[in-house]
Amino acid sequence: MQILLSLYQRYLPILSDLSPSFMDKFISFWEKFGELGLFVYSTIETITPLAGAEVFFIGLMSAGKPWWKVASIALLANVLGALIVYFFLAHRDGLYNKYVKEDLRERSKKLFDKYGFWAIFIFAMTPLPFFLVLFTASIAKMNIKNYVAATIISRGSRFYITTYILNKFTHLGMFEIVLFLIVISIPLMGIMYLVSKFVLPYFEKEAA
Repeated sequence: MQILLSLYQRYLPILSDLSPSFMDKFISFWEKFGELGLFVYSTIETITPLAGAEVFFIGLMSAGKPWWKVASIALLANVLGALIVYFFLAHRDGLYNKYVKEDLRERSKKLFDKYGFWAIFIFAMTPLPFFLVLFTASIAKMNIKNYVAATIISRGSRFYITTYILNKFTHLGMFEIVLFLIVISIPLMGIMYLVSKFVLPYFEKEAA
């Protein structure tokens, strides 16, 4: 959580006063509501730079919730959040301009202008806040069908793959699961770093 908050604060001045403890308490609050909490939080994290819905997966699946149901709830909420951005928040681009640094706005716009539909996938591969490309796509009046399809495919593949993998380890105890996640997070963070350091700049250069 602290790593994500540090990354987002780099691009989003509004987060500069938020502490990791506040973010942890916010997530813990919604975790108490189970599936409803997952749905509400997943909607909120789609329109804000909060941590991804994956923070709820272990708890719900350990409680016996089917992996596909957990993924479906998160995906449905993400689609709802994406529609909120498209039909409501994007029309208030003053908020977008106020709270997102100019350099990141320009980077997002160039990627979207060049790749359109695929820009959503490019952002989904990086640790950059997903809602940024949703705002950019919405402001640019991206075709609503393509917008929703890109959201479903990119977020759906992420959620279903993650919950399916976690489901294979539900026979393990919580300690073993957490240890496993820590182990696999190291190479994943390395991949995300390489993507943001080399792959994303390549696409940005091509979009310039």
